[in-house]
Amino acid sequence: MTKKSLPKYVYQDRGYVRFIRRARGVSVMMQEEPGTPEFWDHYNRLLKGRDPIPNKRTFETLALSYFESDGYTKLKPRTQSDYRHYIEHIRKIWGDRDPQKIETQHIYELHRANADHWRQANYLVQVMVILLNHARLIGFLKKEHSNPAKGIPLFKQQGEGWEPWPDDVRAEFEAIATPRARLIYELCVGTGQRIGDVLRMRWDHIKDDEITVMQGKGDKGLTILLTNRLKAYLATVTKNGLTIVTDAKGAPAIYRTIAQEMRTVKAKMQHPDAKTYVTHGLRKNATIELYQAGNSDELVKAVTGIPAPRC
Repeated sequence: MTKKSLPKYVYQDRGYVRFIRRARGVSVMMQEEPGTPEFWDHYNRLLKGRDPIPNKRTFETLALSYFESDGYTKLKPRTQSDYRHYIEHIRKIWGDRDPQKIETQHIYELHRANADHWRQANYLVQVMVILLNHARLIGFLKKEHSNPAKGIPLFKQQGEGWEPWPDDVRAEFEAIATPRARLIYELCVGTGQRIGDVLRMRWDHIKDDEITVMQGKGDKGLTILLTNRLKAYLATVTKNGLTIVTDAKGAPAIYRTIAQEMRTVKAKMQHPDAKTYVTHGLRKNATIELYQAGNSDELVKAVTGIPAPRC
């Protein structure tokens, strides 16, 4: 259901339908299906101010306040999307709870409950720190209450970080990948960038065998010499839009769609360890190819965060 089909003051909110009347300080989640008699009954009571206003000091109202704050609105779109994903999880489990009643042990238990996905569990705690810092700023936590999310020991990554893809894994991926997944793969290997940065690359960023990229996490503008392999591959790619990677209509591709497409390709591979090699690991593969293309040691390290190997 679109906003045009919803009545005044009612909005879609990430799977919710919410009545928001800021002038009266009212924000109420409506459980009823829009258009049903129960919905209109609830709506009319809210219009007349007869619905009881819920306790304002909840994670639900804390999340809404944070989404409107400078701390959130000034974040980059990709970071906003990541934060919102984890905050929505918090809203689902603690939406009606008072933040002042959440203690370190509760967050610790939540962290441990997600141990099978250690990276997501760690990110959840980090987002909780940010959210509860905002709670203090708006008076939801008193000065005498320390941030209960701080100091929780995070899970440590096993091994030495993302592993570079071995030759046999790369060969099989190249053989079965969809055209778009293969394009992402070639851009990652040829430029050493994260998927998010690759998706922002445009055809007019390429000039004289170089590509200028803006790294989303560091706001760094870098000019990278294209590898011979990447130049040859891009010459075979049809230009369907402004960006190099597009959706079926020629619009810029969406990160989550691309990430899922890469996972789907690896799930079809016969190599027993294919799923363990993540796209981020291609940055390590990229160091060698960037170095051989003539990029300086300093640039390779700036591009990938990994020192270039020396022969």
